[in-house]
Formats: sequence, structure tokens, C-alpha cells
Amino acid sequence: MDVQSHQQAIEIEKLRSQIAELKQQNQELSKQIRVNHSLYQSILDALPINIFLEDPDGRTIYANKQVCISNGVSLNEIVGKTIFDYFPREIAELNRAYDLEVWEKKQLITKEFPSGYKGEEHHMFSGKTIIHVNESDEEFLLGFALEITDRVRAENRLKESEEKFRSLIEQAGDSFFLIGTDGMFSEINPTACEVLNYTKEELLAMKTEMVFSKLPEKIKHLKIDFNGDASDNFEDLMIGKNDTQVPVDINIRLINIGKKEMYFALCRDIRDKKRAEAQIKHMAFHDALTGLPNRWAIQSFLEEQISKRTISSGILGFILLDLDYFKVVNDSLGHEAGDLLLKEVSTRLQAATINREVKMARFGGDEFIILIPGLSSEDEIRLICDRIMEVMSDPYLIKGQKLNISTSMGISFYPKDGTDIDSLIKSADLAMYGSKEQGRSCYSLYHPAMKHHANKRMDLEILLRNALNENEFILHYQPKVDLNTGEIYGMEALIRWKNKLGQLVFPDDFIPIAEETGLIIPIGEWVMREACKQCKEWQDLGFEGLTISVNLSPKQFQRQNLVEMITTVLVETGLSPSSLELELTEGMVMRNPEEAVMVLQQLKQIGIKLSIDDFGTGFSSLSYLKLFPIDTLKIDRSFMANIERDEADATIAAAVISLAHSLKINVVAEGVENGKQYDFLLNSSCDFAQGYYISKPVGPNEVQTLLRNDEESIYLSKL
Repeated sequence: MDVQSHQQAIEIEKLRSQIAELKQQNQELSKQIRVNHSLYQSILDALPINIFLEDPDGRTIYANKQVCISNGVSLNEIVGKTIFDYFPREIAELNRAYDLEVWEKKQLITKEFPSGYKGEEHHMFSGKTIIHVNESDEEFLLGFALEITDRVRAENRLKESEEKFRSLIEQAGDSFFLIGTDGMFSEINPTACEVLNYTKEELLAMKTEMVFSKLPEKIKHLKIDFNGDASDNFEDLMIGKNDTQVPVDINIRLINIGKKEMYFALCRDIRDKKRAEAQIKHMAFHDALTGLPNRWAIQSFLEEQISKRTISSGILGFILLDLDYFKVVNDSLGHEAGDLLLKEVSTRLQAATINREVKMARFGGDEFIILIPGLSSEDEIRLICDRIMEVMSDPYLIKGQKLNISTSMGISFYPKDGTDIDSLIKSADLAMYGSKEQGRSCYSLYHPAMKHHANKRMDLEILLRNALNENEFILHYQPKVDLNTGEIYGMEALIRWKNKLGQLVFPDDFIPIAEETGLIIPIGEWVMREACKQCKEWQDLGFEGLTISVNLSPKQFQRQNLVEMITTVLVETGLSPSSLELELTEGMVMRNPEEAVMVLQQLKQIGIKLSIDDFGTGFSSLSYLKLFPIDTLKIDRSFMANIERDEADATIAAAVISLAHSLKINVVAEGVENGKQYDFLLNSSCDFAQGYYISKPVGPNEVQTLLRNDEESIYLSKL
């Protein structure tokens, strides 16, 4: 190789080396540019504000990551697009006007600006300016925006809250006072001015002690609690113009307005509340109907009397008064009439005791209490009771009707008969019960024997309940004879109580207690079921035509489910309704004849036979008798006792038989005890008879013997 070629080779190699070096430098420079670009991009993307570049036409040529996040789009969706492509039109137009203003002025302009994406409202703090690129001699709009939606919303909420609070303060029904630490009012709402009848200017010139009685002192002792709050709640009296007094419920609180401590007092007018409390207190201690004090008031009075009693105080008398037959007034004339009667009674009682110190109360229902302090003797209370009886004796005119209402009273004394209201009431109640047992329309003084009697009655009630639960009741049956044939056609069921000692207790000794306590209802149902079951057993033994009579009590007859109960018993026992006869006293059906007719007709429709027991002993109206669907009348035993030697009794009995037959009603005579009475009934065409002459009441087994003997005697008489 010649020198020239060699020299060329060296130059070529050198050139290659330079090219390789330039390539390496270029790669390093490119890498550095990429690193710098990435660094700048990372810095811009890391900033929590929107940064973007737009060309003069408003097309985006650059946006950092925050712009994409804020608008919910990718960078590719933004670059080359205008704000009209992804903002609502009204917002886009505002932004474009903003851009044009910046292009025109070519200076930094900042604004708080509405923004939005996909229907969501946003607020931004935005700054825009124009930058010039020397290398290309181009201009771009550089913008930045900071999300201030939360701040704007908070400000709006605060503004709204302030407006609401001011509206609340201005329109509130309560009085509001802002009080400085010097005790002067610094702000008052219109309600406070209205309540106190002062102008706002007048109140702002006053100190708290000129309006409030307790508030100034309360402010002085207001303490900060463990939560850092200082508040108190209490009742106070505000004094308005012309010394108007307004009771208020106050909530006072220490607050900070800026760096200044003030007291905020909310005052609620409680005049209506105080009036209501007074009314409620009156209602709590007074009877709404009569206006008299009630039991609680009399108890307070009694406690007061007891607390201040001395040896010279005299005797303290206690009267418990009850209206006789008040329920009849309610049932017949209605509760409105009953209320009118109670009002009139309270007026009369007050008039009867007007001349001396008494404390009177309505105890409840138709019962009244009269407490009389300072009695000189127990006999003195009799004069008061006599006066009460006198004023009560005049007829009452209620709803156009004259009513004669009597009263029964019971009397007890403190401390002899009781040391508190409960014991005094209990003793007086026992005494009043004694008055009712004497025939009502009288008064009785409590005696310890009454308590013994009451305890005995209570013990008997307990024993009766046990007897019912433990099946201690039994039935005896008294035959009834057909006087035309001499044949036993039916039995009357009579209850007996065989106690644990094996003693037989008769109805007169326990039925009155059962009636009083309501035990007669389950006892009566037991009798009905047992008698029907027994009659069905006798019929199944061959005595097909036998009937059973069951006595109904007044309480049973008044029960609304009487017909349903009897129907159920007949279905359960299988006894035909025609085999059952119900015996009712004339007093039961005459208490409310119209209602009685309806019940009797229902029973009659079932097929049950009906009998009026003890006829002639009450005050029945014969005009009602024809209305009752009665099958049988029973002549009371009191007429049979002397019928063979007392012409009047014989005449009455014959008249009853004749009357009944004229109404197509059969007659049963009870209490037949000898042959002369029996013969009289035969001669008087009486239909049926029962009594000891025929048979005393016997147990079920003995009944079967009587029935068999009766069959044999009939058979022999036919031979």
C-alpha cells in the first residue's frame, strides 16, 4: 500500500472514530433530554394543581396529570381539543372569554371560576398568562388552576347557615340576648322586644339586672366544665315595661365571638306552661265533674291535720257516703243523667256542711268523703249526718224526671279507727256496708266487730274459690209431681257445698257471697252443666220424659253470653232444649222488663222452658206478665205455709192459678208439706207441686230409686 493510500486509511479510521464519538455524545444528549423531560413532566404531574398550554385557537397542546384527573379524561382525549369539547357550553364560553381577555392584555390574570364535568359542579382558582418561545417565535397561553370546590361549598354553607341563623334569631318565638362581660346587652332579637314591650334601642341601653332577677348572679358563677363548656339552665323572671312579669326558662352559655367572650341567653316564655301546670295541679287534686277535691287532696289535708294535731284539737271524723241504687239511674236514664245527679249531690252536700269546717271530696263513682276536724264528741257527727240525710231526701229533678235518691254512710274516727286515709276509708267502708245491710238510707259508726265480719266474708270467699277449683260442690234434686197423674215429671237442681270437713253447707250460707264476688257466674255454669249431664244420664236409663229445672241468678241473667253458654252446655251434654227449664225470680225480669223480654224470647226460640219463681212476693206488673214467653209460674212457699187455715193465702193462691191458666201458663206450687195442702192444690186445678210432702231434695242415686218406685206405683195403679 502506498503512502497516499495509507494516509487515506488513517483519515477514514479517524473519521469513523469521530462519527462513533458523535453518535455516543448524541445518544447521551438524547438520554439527558429524555431524563430532563421526564423529570420536568414528573414535577409538573406531581403538582396538585392543573397546568396546561393552549395555542391561540384555544386547543390544548399540553396538560399535566392533575388536569386529566380533574376532568376525568386521558391526555390523548385533551390534547388538540378545546374546552368546548369537554366542558358544558355555558362554562366553556366563560372560559373562552377569560382566555381572550388574557390574549388581549397579555398579562397574568387570576379568577375564581366555575368548572364542571359530567354534570358535577366544581370551582377553581385559575391563573392565565401568555408566554413567548424565542426559538420558534410562537406564543402560547399558560394556565394553572387549583380546585377550591370544598372551600367554596364550605363558604356557601357558612353563608347559608349564617342566613338561616339570622332568620331564626329574627323570627324565633323565643327571646335571644347577647350579653357582654360588662352585663350590657349587645344584641337582642325582635321577640325579646315584643315580650318585654321595649324597643331594641331601649334594651341596648340596659344592663341585665334591669330585666332579669337571677341571670346576673348566674353569669357571675358560670363555671367551665370538663368539656370546656360553660353553660347553665334555670327558670327566671323577666320584668318588662310597666312591671310586666314574664316567667322564662333560660339557657345561658359562654361563647367566643372572634377573641371576645360574650354570654348568649336563650329565654323561652313559659307563661302558658305555668298556667298549664297550675291547671294540671288543680286537676290532679280535684274531681273534673263536681269540682270537689279528690282522694289525693283529702289525703294531703288529712296528713296536714295529723301533723299539727294537739290534745285540744278535738276528734277527727271521717264520713264515707254512697248513693243508693245509683246504677239504676245510669242504666235507665243514661250516664249524662248520672253526671247531673252527682253534680247536684255535691252541691247539696256542701250546703249541708256550710256551717262548719269540713273537707269534702269525691272519692270516685258515686262515693263521697267528708273529713270533719275539731269534733267535740263522736255524737256530734250524728247531727251532721242527720242534716245530710235531710237535704238528700228531697226529690231530684234530672232531665225532666223526679228521682228520690237516698244515701248510705259509714263513719270512722282518727286515730281510733285508723291512722291514715287508707285505714280510715277501710273502716268507714265497713260501716257503710253495715248501713246497706240495714236497708240503706242510714248511717253507721264503725265497730271492730265489723272487721271480724268482713274477714269472715273474705275467708268464705277464699273457701268458695277453692271449693270451685277442687269440685266440692254437689247437686241435690227435688222431684216435681204432675197433679193430674201423680207422676214425677221433673227435678229441680239444688246446689250444696260439701266442705273438706264433710259438712253440708246450704245455699243461703254461701250464695249471697258468690253473688257479691261474681263467683256465681262460674258456679252457675257448673250447676247448669252438671244438671243437664245428670238429666241426660237419667233419660238414657229409660226415664225419657224427665225434665230438669235450674235456677238462674241475677248476675247470670244479666250476662250477655247467657244464651251462648246454655246452648254450648246442651250441645256438650246432648240434652234436648225441651228437657231444660230455667227458673227466674220475678225481681230479675222486672228490673229491666224490656231487655228481659228479648233475652227470654231468645231462650224460648231455642226450645227451653221458662218459669217465674217465687211469684207473688215482688211487685210485678201484670201487664208485663203477658209479654213474657213464660211456660210456668211457681207459687211461693210463703203462700202455702198457712193455705189450709188462712183464707187470704188460699184466695191469693187460687187467684194466681186462675190468672195463669187464663194466660195459658202452667202453675207449680212449691213448699207442699202436708196432705191438706196437696188436696187444696188438686181441688184448685193446680198443675204441678213440689215439697217435702212429695220428697225432700235427694242425691242422684236416690233420685233413681224414686223414679223406679214412681214407675212401679203407676204400673200397679193400672192393674
